[in-house]
Amino acid sequence: MGAADVVPGVSGGTMALVLGIYDRLLTALGNLTRAPLWRAVRRRSWLLAWRSVDGTFLLGLVVGIAASVISLAGVIEGALEAARPQVYALFLGMIAASTAVVASEVRRWRASAVVAAVAAAVAATAIVGLTPVATPDAVWFLVLAGAIGICALVLPGVSGAFLLVLLGKYETVLGAIARGDLTTLLPFALGAGVGLLGFARLLSGWLRRFPDATHAALAGFLVGSLRRVWPWQPDDAVRLVLLPPPDAAAAAAAIALALLGAGAVWGLHRWGLRARVAGRPHD
Repeated sequence: MGAADVVPGVSGGTMALVLGIYDRLLTALGNLTRAPLWRAVRRRSWLLAWRSVDGTFLLGLVVGIAASVISLAGVIEGALEAARPQVYALFLGMIAASTAVVASEVRRWRASAVVAAVAAAVAATAIVGLTPVATPDAVWFLVLAGAIGICALVLPGVSGAFLLVLLGKYETVLGAIARGDLTTLLPFALGAGVGLLGFARLLSGWLRRFPDATHAALAGFLVGSLRRVWPWQPDDAVRLVLLPPPDAAAAAAAIALALLGAGAVWGLHRWGLRARVAGRPHD
């Protein structure tokens, strides 16, 4: 899940589905804000509190995610510095395939689902067009980025890393992880905690109550956001500017990388479907 969370286009929630732990994860996260935990804390019954949130499971997950994110952050940061258009082309294919993954979760495309998808696509297009390439590094914005990015844990198909790309904070957070920059990481972690206890739980509730409309809106949002990872953008632009490929070779390489990324994400999705049908994780 940590490796998935570092790469835009691959969702940590999708990997939880693939590994057969998604339902257990949602239950454990939901228990963090429920009465049994707080009753146990008030009584200072620490073992009961630990068990009420499936603490051993969550601790193992956090350690594994952290180890993977820390080990991969520097690698991806270096790749972005050396070959940004090629890396973004790979990300573009991954996110396009993620759109198809989320859309495939819509069981029936009723009018409400179509309206939700179109409205979300229009909103995302507007947000991407209005969002500056360089967003503020202020503490409040890092907290906001953490709160939004963490939602990928409960939304299969939606990449937390891509949400950070959309907010203009992907490379900032990636570099901070690689360097151990706590002035950036602590506000981001605070926002992630707030998002996990609040917004992420709210979204998981929407998924249970309005699954088709929610998945349709997520798919539309991804479609409207795709231009944020267009491979050719000027480094000094204030707003997003989409440039054509410099030559035919660059265009062909970008298409090949996009197809590779899309194939990888779709393959993971098919693997996850088989895992759900089988009712157990794959070895």
